[in-house]
Amino acid sequence: MNKTFLPLFVFVLLVVITKAQNIKQPFLEKTNQSSIGGDAISVSFAYAYNFNKNAIFGIQTQFGAGIRVLINNPTFNHLSDQSDGPHKCKRRSVTPIHFEILKFQLFYRKTISKYFYLDVGPHASLGIGTLEANAGGTSLGIELSGYYTSKNFFIGLRFQGSYVFVEYFKNYNNNYFGLFLTPFVLGLNF
Repeated sequence: MNKTFLPLFVFVLLVVITKAQNIKQPFLEKTNQSSIGGDAISVSFAYAYNFNKNAIFGIQTQFGAGIRVLINNPTFNHLSDQSDGPHKCKRRSVTPIHFEILKFQLFYRKTISKYFYLDVGPHASLGIGTLEANAGGTSLGIELSGYYTSKNFFIGLRFQGSYVFVEYFKNYNNNYFGLFLTPFVLGLNF
């Protein structure tokens, strides 16, 4: 009996979900707003609850190797073979690419039109920089994302201001504030 009940249950569940998707309510007017997105080789899941027109709050998690580009030029300590101790150097002199391995964010969603929305809120992430600098680290900050949505698809970008905690060498503090950009995010809304 259980062997026939499970496939029947899954089939009925899929039919209900499919029928619910046929309702032509715009995504930004839904009470429960879910989306799956991706950038580079990472996947993110976001869920937002629409309390009313001006109060949409949600959470987002991301796993994988999301690329974010460092757009400012912070200074940090660097050890080299030519000097006995650390010296200050600009972060961009190594590379501007960082990979976000794991991220968690709380956000407030602001609808600009029925096709465009912004998400803004605090985030915490774990990432890596380049192998020669090991300057990725854990970061805490604020993220602003902008998305254009059409039917079930969205495209957008993310901008982060993050304080990055780096363990380059145990004796040297290499924490820095970075401005990051993820220029291309694609996904599905449901």
